Amino acid sequence: CARRSASCRPRRLSPPRLARRGEPDQSMSSAALRDKIKGLLVEGEGEHTSSSSSTAEGDGDDSSRHTLGLTSTLFTPQFAESFIARVERECEGLPAEERRSRLTAAYRSVTGSLGSGDGGGGGGGGANFRVWLKYARLKAESSAEAARAIFVRMESGVGADESQYYTARALFEAEHGAMQAAEAALRRGVEAGRLDVAAAKQALHAAQRAAAVCA
Repeated sequence: CARRSASCRPRRLSPPRLARRGEPDQSMSSAALRDKIKGLLVEGEGEHTSSSSSTAEGDGDDSSRHTLGLTSTLFTPQFAESFIARVERECEGLPAEERRSRLTAAYRSVTGSLGSGDGGGGGGGGANFRVWLKYARLKAESSAEAARAIFVRMESGVGADESQYYTARALFEAEHGAMQAAEAALRRGVEAGRLDVAAAKQALHAAQRAAAVCA
């Protein structure tokens, strides 16, 4: 037959779509995707570029933002702590502004995934607490108010049951010339049953010394 019906014509097949680098493969299970990302981040198979697309606070380079966005829903407190430690190592030796920018991007992604335990999800204490505390200390390098806001959030979440929260908050306040706030933080720790009086007095003396050095 000279003519072929439409149903007899060979179908034109499209080539399979390849996932872009860093883009999750939709055919992979969530467990397989988690394992792949852990391999990239923890074992060192993925590399961050050294250029920064912006010096604005909170912005990292494009590759860092893409990686962080891809993994933000997969963090556990222990994995988050490991991830932050790696980013910190990668940022060693960078100019201060770029270092803060990259670390801030990492902490925002991690803490946004974990939550602070104040109603935003996430568990309290342990690795989650340590990540939030390091985030507050990072922010304190450039903005006391931004750091204080993180400390306040921690007190209603991951820091509420941690004795170290109250001593760290007191030291932070003392270093920024707010001794009354430092004393108040220690008093709240005692009232919450997380600090005994002797520990609070010792922390107060440390805060007073820090205030004297920073004066």
